[in-house]
Amino acid sequence: MKDLQTASWDNSNIYKNFQDPQIARDLETIEERTKVFQSKSALYNNLVTQLENNITTDLYNEMELTKQLTRLYLDTDVVFYNLAIYASMANSVNALNYEAKAQLDKVMMLSNEFMKAIKPLQLCVQRSPADFFMAFLDDERTKELTFKLTQSRKQLENLLSVNEEVLLTGFSMDGLNAWGKLYSDISGSMKVEIDGKVLGLATAKNLASHEDRTTREKAYRAVNKSWQQQEISACAILNSINGWRNENFKVRSTKKELHYLDQTCLSASITRETLQALMSTTYDKRSVGQESLNLMAKELKIDRLGPWDVMAPMPSTTTVPSKISYPEAIGILKAAFAEVHQDMADFAQMMVDKNWIDCADSENRAQGAYCSGFPGVREPRVFMTYDGSMGNVLTLAHEIGHAYHSWVMRDIPLTETSYPMTLAETASIFAETLVRDYLLKISKSNEEKKMILWQELESAQSLMINIPARFEFEQRFVELRKTKNVTVPETKDLMVASQKYWYEETLSEYDEMFWASKLHFSMAGRSFYNYPYLFGYLFSLGIYAKKDSLGADFHSKYVELLRDTGRMTAEDLILKHFNEDITKKDFWLKSIRIVENSVEKFKKL
Repeated sequence: MKDLQTASWDNSNIYKNFQDPQIARDLETIEERTKVFQSKSALYNNLVTQLENNITTDLYNEMELTKQLTRLYLDTDVVFYNLAIYASMANSVNALNYEAKAQLDKVMMLSNEFMKAIKPLQLCVQRSPADFFMAFLDDERTKELTFKLTQSRKQLENLLSVNEEVLLTGFSMDGLNAWGKLYSDISGSMKVEIDGKVLGLATAKNLASHEDRTTREKAYRAVNKSWQQQEISACAILNSINGWRNENFKVRSTKKELHYLDQTCLSASITRETLQALMSTTYDKRSVGQESLNLMAKELKIDRLGPWDVMAPMPSTTTVPSKISYPEAIGILKAAFAEVHQDMADFAQMMVDKNWIDCADSENRAQGAYCSGFPGVREPRVFMTYDGSMGNVLTLAHEIGHAYHSWVMRDIPLTETSYPMTLAETASIFAETLVRDYLLKISKSNEEKKMILWQELESAQSLMINIPARFEFEQRFVELRKTKNVTVPETKDLMVASQKYWYEETLSEYDEMFWASKLHFSMAGRSFYNYPYLFGYLFSLGIYAKKDSLGADFHSKYVELLRDTGRMTAEDLILKHFNEDITKKDFWLKSIRIVENSVEKFKKL
């Protein structure tokens, strides 16, 4: 079994290194194909203009060309992703890898030109009459776009003219996307000083799960101090990203209002009704998360948790080791996954054997954890920084759950494997829950059981209190940004008010810098990168609850659900596979009862 010294990616089957001649050939391929689409821009500009005037004759004459160009677009997309992901992953390992940065910059520039070139074609298909649209999808390749294009046609009244759409796409590189890139550059190179020792941001943030409370608080305050030195830039990033989005929604609302929640719900493949049911039910049951915080405080022998305590390990005991080695963690995951099906356990071992996991600390390493993959070979990759904590074991399970999700879809057309974030968390949180339940089952003492249930408390307070507080903050910030540029003090006030709304009196103080230190608020490509975690948590628990009753049939039904996540709305998905209605509170209440039961188990111990 590999240890952390060798737990790193092997991406040599994609590119050998940044000097690999295949990179130059792939970049050249993209440039050549961009020229093909540019040569057809005038044709499709004219066709869109005709469609706006209800003239369709010429459009039908170009059916075969439209299919041919769409197939070329799908093929080129794979090349783009391989180049971008290879560079992005290298940049995660070392934020000062300038070869990676140079390739990312090159790919972004080419992507910008490519997206402008294909925009007239995309708009033409999006605006086309229903009979043309159905005939266009009657093709071995284009049919994989059925769900994606059907969803996009729900916003026909919010489309701009071809020239406006192309301009917006072009400006986004040095506008919207540039601000997100700036945040990544700042956080990736940021240094944090703790007791005279200089650490990278990712390493410093990992101290949030340190067993010593003084160390946790020092790390928390040092991280916030570092962000305070960047708060003007961080606030400018938030203002610019949300200002761009608000202006975008405004200019698209001349015929029909495009609300920012409508936009995020469409991206998440859910309805506003479902989002409302989720958030209102969770607020009604916020006491579950708050009680988890209070139980953690009692175990830590303090009156209330500080923000630096919310990821604290349970106080160490003589019967439970404080650190879990990487090979031990993999063994735990395999045993837990085998409880559902041996295929899942074998997959976890394959991830290790093929060097598809990178989890050893490195200089200038990015913070957080993620699962990515290369569409050209349909292989997943996992990134995290493993330090042996129980929380890290669950993070590893979470990311390998994501990887398994993509693995069971590897024979599906690529576009149909692009699932929304709400459903992306299904397999990851399911995997976490499996590992927790397995550890609980094999625990030999009450102290060991408490150690496992402690992770349940952390998940409950994080996903049912912290995540909704993030959602609350983002809504408040977006609304205020409609009327003004939000200042640093106002941003801090919004953050504190949002935390008070959900945490109430369960914390000793609020984290006024959380808006800066949390990457998710400054991601240019996606707004409201928060509630989908809560959705995924409770959605996966609702599915997990079916495991025992379905017995041997569960795994196959579970895999079929995962395989449909990129081609159905969440409402249709759960109705088809498990006959549940997520637009109503009942589904969410049943999931929350599972969380309540875990909290009760801890109390009894």
